[in-house]
Amino acid sequence: MATKAPKSAGNARKNARGKGPQRRSPTPWLIGAGVVLLIAVPTGINLYNASQLPGERFRSLGNAHIGEEATPTYNSNPPTSGPHLPYTAGWGSYTEPQRDAELVHNLEDAGIVLWYRAGTPEENQAEVERLEAAYDARRYRRVVIAPREELPTRYAMTAWQRLETFDEIDSERINAFMDAYEGIDHHPAGG
Repeated sequence: MATKAPKSAGNARKNARGKGPQRRSPTPWLIGAGVVLLIAVPTGINLYNASQLPGERFRSLGNAHIGEEATPTYNSNPPTSGPHLPYTAGWGSYTEPQRDAELVHNLEDAGIVLWYRAGTPEENQAEVERLEAAYDARRYRRVVIAPREELPTRYAMTAWQRLETFDEIDSERINAFMDAYEGIDHHPAGG
């Protein structure tokens, strides 16, 4: 009678067909790597693109509507987002300061605000004329030009969550900012 040879560890690893050690399929790893790439690549591209946009980015303070008597606090000067009145300032140019809470709503409604440091009525009118000549008003319709009492620079531009400051009017820079942000609505979905 023949004696069976003891099963070795190598024999135990043979698959059902007796063709050697079993190998795990690389498919789950490949699928996992593909999913990671599908998430990481677009995220990286979006972060890079956002870093190339004009202006400093400020975190959103939300877009809650407030009453006339409220005095909200903002995280930038001039403000770039946050609590605001339920109505906007009219699009156009002003020689008198406008309420921040109105102008923030203009930003939410896809607008740009060009700010200038407030001066005398004559100085304000001259600033309005200079700023109106600096951008293409036929192309950019959602724009407010307004003086600001406590503006730390001579000029500033704001869009929702974006601020750019400057001391000399630069038409290319103004139009690039408007190109990037004018016309982008910031209401929540369904709002």
